[in-house]
Amino acid sequence: MKSDSDPWAPYVPTSADPWNLEKVAHLQRRAGFAANWSELHRDLKAGPAKSIDRLLHPPPASQKFQRVSDALKNIIESSGSGFMSAESLSPLQSWWMFRMTFGSDPLGEKLTLFWHNHFATSMSGVYNLKLMLDQNELFRKHARGKFGKLLQAIEADPAMLKWLDGGANHKEHPNENFARELLELFTLGEGNYSETDIREAARGLTGWKPGRDTLLHETNEFFYDETLVDTGQKTFLGETGPWRREEIFRIILQQPQAARYLCRRLYRWFVSESIIPDDTLIEPLAIQLRASNYSIEHVVGIILRSQHFFSPAAYWQRVKSPVEFCVGTIRQLEPKRTPNLLPLAALNCDKQGQALFNPPSVKGWDGGTAWLTTNCTLTRINWTTELLNGSQSSGLKAYDPAHWLKEYSLKPTQAVESFSKLLLQNNLNPESAALAQRLADGDQQQFTAALQVLLQTPEYQLA
Repeated sequence: MKSDSDPWAPYVPTSADPWNLEKVAHLQRRAGFAANWSELHRDLKAGPAKSIDRLLHPPPASQKFQRVSDALKNIIESSGSGFMSAESLSPLQSWWMFRMTFGSDPLGEKLTLFWHNHFATSMSGVYNLKLMLDQNELFRKHARGKFGKLLQAIEADPAMLKWLDGGANHKEHPNENFARELLELFTLGEGNYSETDIREAARGLTGWKPGRDTLLHETNEFFYDETLVDTGQKTFLGETGPWRREEIFRIILQQPQAARYLCRRLYRWFVSESIIPDDTLIEPLAIQLRASNYSIEHVVGIILRSQHFFSPAAYWQRVKSPVEFCVGTIRQLEPKRTPNLLPLAALNCDKQGQALFNPPSVKGWDGGTAWLTTNCTLTRINWTTELLNGSQSSGLKAYDPAHWLKEYSLKPTQAVESFSKLLLQNNLNPESAALAQRLADGDQQQFTAALQVLLQTPEYQLA
């Protein structure tokens, strides 16, 4: 994977294809949730190698960040273990939005979001904040690690055992729900297994049962009971033996299609969702994934360093999800932090159709142009209006662009140009650019309107 004709060969800056602000912003949008002014210029100075290495191996979180994150997490953990509906998600969503917006590991959070969508598990089925929190931490722990370990961990995760009925999968009454999604959505994709494989996988994954309290009601704990395991012979994906959990996962990951399927999902997440990559583009990544024992960090590193990632085939080829849009806008503009800032952003994501911890089905969110419905677009506009103009009823202060300019020692005469570089790297249609400039020549209120023009352009909806 080293020749210049290889799309996955590392990108090397040249005078004809320099490392510039557009490439820095592209990297930060895809590997994170967009960058603020100081991060853009830090990475512009550092160059691609150091910038990507920082994303792959981030610095530890600050003590202040960790204290706030722990405090928000304590609120969730103290909420009890009883039944809760999806309407109870606000504390959990705010905690994750805080990590995505202010944390020191944007790639770790972006991968956590990727796994949340890949192994889509919904509060409308689990009904417990603590279990959803623990699953989210599981994704974070294994985000960059070996996919095989993540597979084993998610199969034993209490939220997943509840969601896909793994806790009701016994040798006397095998339940195929988890086995079916394991093959169809999590590892191989449709057309690469048979109905017999689903049944045999379900037999191999038997053994879990829920705990019981003193009144024999089911608890949120699950136990692995050897007496419930089907130890008989099974023929699964062409191999015959007394297969159990470990062997089921081993056999799946031996299938070349497993690596190809996962690489296609990573390609859509990090590179482009507007084209379907052909096998010649995906196979080199799949080979690297298998050779590295399914190391996610290894393959994501290849993608982020590649000349293909920094080519026109990747620029602006994804539609920002509601979470990417809201978190990214806050990260870029750096508004004054108020208690309602992130809960309102999470609520807006919900209204746009992306309620964190409550995906619509086991398939997750469709993404892509599905985020550009009339309702979604109108909801985005309303949120940017509230963010920029403030809202007394919501407790939001109006955004102060003069404060932002002062923080970065920029002159008011540089305002439109600077915000355009920050938000769009000057990738702006002429009509919107002219309108923004015309408004910016007026008073403070009109300048806020100019900012709103930038945030509402078609270009800003893309990543």
